[in-house]
Amino acid sequence: MLQWGQVRDVLDFLPVRQLLLLVIVGVIAQAIYDLKFHPLAKFPGPKIAAVSNVWWAFHSISGRYPWVIEDNLKRYGKYFALSIFYIKQYDPNYISGDVIRIAPNELVFITPQAAKDIYLAQQNHLESFVQVGYDALDTGDNGITGEPNPARHREIAKRLAPAFSNRNLIAKEPTIQKHMDQFIQKMEQLQGSNIEFRQWSDWLALDLSADMTYSQDEGHVRDMKDSDFLKFTLRLNRFLTLSQISRKFNLAVRVILTPFVYLAIPPSTWPSIPTLLKKAAKDFQQRIDRRGNTEQLDYVEQMLPIDHPVPGKKELFHVQNVAGQLLLASWQPLANQFYIILLFLLKDPDVYANAVSEVRIAYDDSGEITLGSVAGENLKYLQACVSEGLRLHAETTDGLPRISPGAIVDGHYIPQGVICQVSYFAATRSPRFFHEPLQFRPERWLPHDDPRFDLAFAKDDLKASKPFSQGLRGCPGGPIATAIIRLFLARVLWQFDIETTHQDISFDKDFKFMTFWERPDFLIRMKLVTRQKE
Repeated sequence: MLQWGQVRDVLDFLPVRQLLLLVIVGVIAQAIYDLKFHPLAKFPGPKIAAVSNVWWAFHSISGRYPWVIEDNLKRYGKYFALSIFYIKQYDPNYISGDVIRIAPNELVFITPQAAKDIYLAQQNHLESFVQVGYDALDTGDNGITGEPNPARHREIAKRLAPAFSNRNLIAKEPTIQKHMDQFIQKMEQLQGSNIEFRQWSDWLALDLSADMTYSQDEGHVRDMKDSDFLKFTLRLNRFLTLSQISRKFNLAVRVILTPFVYLAIPPSTWPSIPTLLKKAAKDFQQRIDRRGNTEQLDYVEQMLPIDHPVPGKKELFHVQNVAGQLLLASWQPLANQFYIILLFLLKDPDVYANAVSEVRIAYDDSGEITLGSVAGENLKYLQACVSEGLRLHAETTDGLPRISPGAIVDGHYIPQGVICQVSYFAATRSPRFFHEPLQFRPERWLPHDDPRFDLAFAKDDLKASKPFSQGLRGCPGGPIATAIIRLFLARVLWQFDIETTHQDISFDKDFKFMTFWERPDFLIRMKLVTRQKE
């Protein structure tokens, strides 16, 4: 056995002090380079962010990342060097920044032009700004959302495209209406009592998402309780975020961080992991066995149609990962929008009354409320409410980072290898693009010739709101999600009078974002509308 004396002799022999000095000098030299000579040194931002990824990592795990980026875009605006006193005196909410540096090799932009330059840039029908890869769930397969290879991503997207077509949306309507019917029936049973709607929004959204993905009814609404999957996933929010963060650092740092990443898994969750993984694999295999026997073209059927031979384990694992990503990508936005739009409606009695009046005039019977009808000309205000909800509660919150090929972004040359992105969150809340940006104002989305349109919003740049991003990696399920949200609102507002018992919820204070959004409890009461029979 190695004795302490021997260890001491080795340490005495090694030039430990010299090595430590070299490390310190190297760190200082790198910091000076990052601050003064790095190609991104000219861009404003927190000094600590310019020399280390720690600033970015800290705020990413804080739950306040979107707001921090927004605040720094305000602070380091291009006119910030002017009289701060004058700007604050003129408009305390003035945002003039175009781009900030949030890490040694990373930038965040705010303008619509930057979004076009980054997300729409193509070469030979492939994206020019490629996926970074570290911001996907680490399952061992990139699926579709985390696939960094543009050609591979295009191949997967093409296979899935028919599942997101308008024709397939129409075919999905019976499935979607089935879940809406079930939700309405439960609300009828619970009318007059306090309903915690955050939970119900998750239940309905996940039931819809699982059925569209796997043709599988998870039964959250039916059973009125969380599944193990739902409980497990929400408890892993911090772990999943830490896992993504650690992959941005070099290998040496990742080795140090890995134990802390796994400590973020709640102890009570560990015993459930093997069982849940086995169940997920079993459910997926059962879905494969049901190919050709589903009522709709779900995402699995699109990836593996009945005339396609059952592939090997590697390809099956890939399909399972794609399906899992699509499940999560549709569940959270639906749940968030069911929740946030209802919250904003109930905060403003006039907006709520306008939406209710329009819906109840448009329909004589609930059976008339369809995916097609909620897109009609007689429901412009309802559609505006959905657009406004998607603007204020932007789903593309993490910035969608991409790697520059060496290109111009909003007038700035961004060197090859630099990570750049757009904060849609900050853009949609900016007075540069929207009048009263932090207020829920559906009127801004109405046609200008609509008598309900307010001229105060005439100069709003509506294109600054891209709730499903854009380009080759824009969410293909955006139109489906929008249609479902409209259907949900129309059916609920037609059927019930709604009131809240807890109106002091603040989006800016009470919400958090990591991998998933965390929302506070939201208590409401629903009362069935009594209609006279003719």
